[in-house]
Amino acid sequence: MIPVKEILLSPGDFFDELIKKPESLKIPAVIILIYGILAGVAAAIASSASVALLPREAAFMSGILPVIGFVAAVIGTFIFILIWAGILHIISSLLKGEGGFSRTLELTAYGTIPQIFGSIITAVLMYMHFSSLSLSPVTSQADIVAVTEMMASGPLMTASAVIGIIVFLWSANIWLIGMMKCRKMQMKQAAISVGIPVAVYLIISLMALI
Repeated sequence: MIPVKEILLSPGDFFDELIKKPESLKIPAVIILIYGILAGVAAAIASSASVALLPREAAFMSGILPVIGFVAAVIGTFIFILIWAGILHIISSLLKGEGGFSRTLELTAYGTIPQIFGSIITAVLMYMHFSSLSLSPVTSQADIVAVTEMMASGPLMTASAVIGIIVFLWSANIWLIGMMKCRKMQMKQAAISVGIPVAVYLIISLMALI
């Protein structure tokens, strides 16, 4: 069972208990899979809407694009978490963090739980947004640019982006505590280890939102 309540409400106590146990990636793998599936649903929704932009001769792609989007998002989620854990591990190792990569990957996965709830909200908002659009096949470059901007903008997409940033910051707090407990780091070192990649991610996200 995934200890959702403990991780969200008392991550310090959760990691205090986790560090006493052998490293295990079973539950973290389930967490990432759930996160990936939800990301896949959002990607499938966007891909389904994009089908309307294709010319008639490409109509056969209508059933393929959502599947491709779903699978790519699931795989991409696992890759992203591996890379993110690797970045956290490298920076924390330079700052004298203790423990192996498996432990860092473990705490990274647990820290993504807030983003699972954010992904549910995001998927609903994306469905509402794309359902409200009237899309038709495009032929010119100008039409493609205009439609792309329309699909990526709007109050619902802005709300989705803002929620994504909020839950990411929640995850960052859990990662910070996880670094302190599991990598045996001081507050300052843990804050640097988590803060650098988080700051870069947020800057990119805010630039995209603006």
